[in-house]
Amino acid sequence: MKNRMIISIKFKGFASLLVAVCVLMVGLLGFATPSWAYIEDDVDMLLTNNECPVCILNDADLSNAQLHMANLKVASLTGANLSGADLSNTNLMLSELVGANLTNANLSGAEMNGARMQDANLEGADLSEAILTQANLEDANLQNATLINTELTAAVIGVADLRGADLTGANLRGVNRSRALLCHTIMPDGDEEHRDCE
Repeated sequence: MKNRMIISIKFKGFASLLVAVCVLMVGLLGFATPSWAYIEDDVDMLLTNNECPVCILNDADLSNAQLHMANLKVASLTGANLSGADLSNTNLMLSELVGANLTNANLSGAEMNGARMQDANLEGADLSEAILTQANLEDANLQNATLINTELTAAVIGVADLRGADLTGANLRGVNRSRALLCHTIMPDGDEEHRDCE
């Protein structure tokens, strides 16, 4: 009888401890929301010095910003608004631009090797002579974008929307474009592709 009481007390103590640990874990994981938004000092550094490598600029409003030749190598710009921005000749190698708004942005001559741009909106953007080797443009919106002489070797495009885009002279070696949307799309050889026109 005495042994049963000791075992019962130990079990209750263990059960209480287990409940306490579970409540603590739920509190830490369930209610704590990490902040992934931009860091104001990083935005100020970029706008002041025209460089901010390895910065956190997620969701920052950089629309119409003048960032010609900026250094944004390995920067995180997920969800950032860069619509109308001048990013010509900018270093965006290995940067994160997932879901970024780059409508009508000037990215001509930009170095974007290995950039992650899934679901980015690049409608009307100028990517002429940009280097996007091994970039991930999966499901990006590239409608009416200019990609003249753009280097896209081994880029991933998935179901990217290339309707109305100009790819004259672009290097698409190693790019699987079988699922990309092509309608009034000017291909590298200058021919117009109408595969997905309704």
